[in-house]
Amino acid sequence: MLEWIIIGGGIQGMTMAAFLLKSGKTTVDQLAIVDRNEEPLARWKQCTEVISMPYLRSPSVHHLDVNPFSLQKYVEKADWKNNFYGQYKRPSLQSFNEHCVHLADDLTIKQAWVQGEVISACKTGQGWEIQLQNKRRLEGQKLVISIGIGETALLA
Repeated sequence: MLEWIIIGGGIQGMTMAAFLLKSGKTTVDQLAIVDRNEEPLARWKQCTEVISMPYLRSPSVHHLDVNPFSLQKYVEKADWKNNFYGQYKRPSLQSFNEHCVHLADDLTIKQAWVQGEVISACKTGQGWEIQLQNKRRLEGQKLVISIGIGETALLA
């Protein structure tokens, strides 16, 4: 049985995974991140590419890592130019995405990645049982549902 199951590998799900791993609340082998896409943030990348967003609307302290200045330090190390816009230091989409990839690699998130579509989540005596469309079943003590507005939660 896993300690944590996160349904959704977008911005919120990945932020939760980073928090759990970096704060020592779990390890990557006790975590499952379930998402229908092949990789973390796939939907985010698709949506932001469609609108050709050059800079995020949020300031540089809003990103996936627990350290608020992690993105700024990452960009400084890479010595990139023009990666922040305006007085609130809005990061470029490219630097934000590259920082996300770096963080996911650093935390070995792909080891916890489970590609699939959740069809049900049922509370059990010991936690949660998640059933995927491909018939795979996951059991976890704690469940985080981190799906986007276009998704549907199927809880029994």
